[in-house]
Amino acid sequence: MLDVFEEAGDPFHLMSASYKNMYGWTPQQYKRHNFYQLVSRSYKAKFIEKVERDGKIYLRITSDGKKEIKRDFPMLSLQNKKWDKRWRIVMFDVAEANKQVRERLRDKLKELGFGMLQESVFISPHDLLRDFSEFAEGAGLKNYLYVLETHKLIVGNDCEFANKIWKLDELNDEYEDIVDEVKQGTSKIENSYMTVNSGRGKKSDSKREKMHEQMRKVMVNIRTKWLRTIVMDPFLPKMFLPKPWYGDEAEKLVRGLKA
Repeated sequence: MLDVFEEAGDPFHLMSASYKNMYGWTPQQYKRHNFYQLVSRSYKAKFIEKVERDGKIYLRITSDGKKEIKRDFPMLSLQNKKWDKRWRIVMFDVAEANKQVRERLRDKLKELGFGMLQESVFISPHDLLRDFSEFAEGAGLKNYLYVLETHKLIVGNDCEFANKIWKLDELNDEYEDIVDEVKQGTSKIENSYMTVNSGRGKKSDSKREKMHEQMRKVMVNIRTKWLRTIVMDPFLPKMFLPKPWYGDEAEKLVRGLKA
């Protein structure tokens, strides 16, 4: 899935809108006022590179950049990983006077795909405690934490529980919209391509060039929307997902886009 990041004009900035739309918050490193600093640091570290296409400058993620994304968004590597049937629960007790500390903990847990059970209790089916523990230790926050692992949760209906915690119906709607956009966009492009190819001469060549540019914009817009959606995806075990789940179809269709 990381190969599609290369098609985004500003691959890091799209994270901001994604978190804001789904969770009502934006991680500090993706806020607008920090974006240009992030791009500058990423460029110097060779995580991204500039490429020119049709007279326009784009940012493309390098192989080192992809590794950085995997580090910052470990959920992306969990898509097809088999669940070990364990739940990870993180609780913290932070006084109101230390509001900044509490927000840092919440932000990091949400970055790692944890869902909020209660205001200071977060849960995940994924084994991401090492990533979180490294963050907590480096930030000097371990004394505020209680971490549990369990095989059993008594929550009633598992799917209803997961949907409530991670807003899976809303996420599934986003994926379904992408599926519809790909199908509609592909159909329009095919019809335009057949019409343009039926003609000859400079006028037809000009139309063909415009058609290709329109095609590229459609592809980039769809890929960008898909990237924004997968950033919100906690990649839960399939047994907890709504049926039908459009995430798999959306990924297949987006990967098949050719521009």
